Amino acid sequence: MFEEVLRDLQEYSWNEKDFLLTTFSKNGTHLMWEIMMMLLRGSADYITDGKVACMIDLFPLKKTEAVFPSPRVLNTHYRLDVLPKAFRGRKTVVVMRNPKDTAVSYYYHKKNVQVNLPVLKEFVAKLTLSEMLEMFLEDKDMPYGRYFDYIEYMWSLRDEPNILLVFFEDLINDPVSSIHRVNEFMGTERSAELFSLLANNSQKQLENIHQKIYRKGKIGDWKNHLTVAENEKFDEFLAKWPLSREIPFTYC
Repeated sequence: MFEEVLRDLQEYSWNEKDFLLTTFSKNGTHLMWEIMMMLLRGSADYITDGKVACMIDLFPLKKTEAVFPSPRVLNTHYRLDVLPKAFRGRKTVVVMRNPKDTAVSYYYHKKNVQVNLPVLKEFVAKLTLSEMLEMFLEDKDMPYGRYFDYIEYMWSLRDEPNILLVFFEDLINDPVSSIHRVNEFMGTERSAELFSLLANNSQKQLENIHQKIYRKGKIGDWKNHLTVAENEKFDEFLAKWPLSREIPFTYC
């Protein structure tokens, strides 16, 4: 299927009614996708169709139309510069999450989900959080590449008119304001009443999803998992990363 996915990506002609959502893994993909699709539909009703059909990394695009006709939100964990040209320069929402929570969430995603993949099962079963942190900070061979390389590139696009950058923590702490920004960017012209409904319903839907396969996206959850030594190592790395002083991440 992966060959089919890649072929469809290369052959795809962009539909001008569509939007693109890009996030690093565990940075709020599901929550933002729900919100954007609800804005497109003008309804706070839960979306029961399989979201994976809009995940261009995993699902053949030629089959997407049967599940989600345009207008729709296609989403990816790839950086924009590695996607085919058809996907660049489009109306794109980017969600970023602080690196400590991302690393911890990514670890538990591996332990709870990727452990079920035969090709990864043995490796993931033995993987410790300390080993995951080492990979997260230094390893460029991680799936989709390294978090910090992803963030550096996407941050460089933040002033582009076709890019809207939203922080995951803002989406959790002040969902109505964040949804208002997304609505303006998408030009969906929805009401303040719908924003409140979306904030409530999308959070509830996310909780329902998390009960099955995902964690709850709690801000500052890294404090419950990183040891003092691991956190110090993380801080030493961030102190040397120039963007840690420029990007206003929220850690708790």
